[in-house]
Amino acid sequence: MPEGGRAGSRRLRLLGGLAAFLGGAAWTVKGIVILAVGEQPPLLFEIGPPLFGVGLLGVASSTLPAGRRRTAALGLAATSTLAALVALLIDRAGEFNPALVVSSLSLLVGLLTVPRHAAWPGPLAWWIGFALVPAMLIGGVLSELDERLLEVPLTCLGIAWMIVGWALLRQPALDPGQR
Repeated sequence: MPEGGRAGSRRLRLLGGLAAFLGGAAWTVKGIVILAVGEQPPLLFEIGPPLFGVGLLGVASSTLPAGRRRTAALGLAATSTLAALVALLIDRAGEFNPALVVSSLSLLVGLLTVPRHAAWPGPLAWWIGFALVPAMLIGGVLSELDERLLEVPLTCLGIAWMIVGWALLRQPALDPGQR
């Protein structure tokens, strides 16, 4: 791979790591604040999805070898990011937002496209995707007990994204043959 390609992949990994960490931190802080005081801080939920899409770009670019799976994961990550940005721009204050649905589904499928046996943090990204639907179901059940408890699984997902981001930021640069 030409030197520029490696540098571009390294930059995408670092950008993805930073985005995943910040998105996870936003959801973690949001969850803790809601659990503690019952009020949602502004924008912390909304900025998560575009940052998670960029985080998936970093995971896919740094853990997957060139091929159809990597192309699919990168395409789904880009779709998720763009749709989340559209959702952020047309935020309807709690109303149904089709752009957020597209973003969420693209992110879910993109995370599940990363194989469980990929280089670290690929397996954790896959597990985040695998856990998304059950986490929402558990959150729905918990919210029947107390509305705030919906935040428990979302906070756990936020912490997992922070770990993915930290791992991407700490990952040494790999030669293409090492992926």
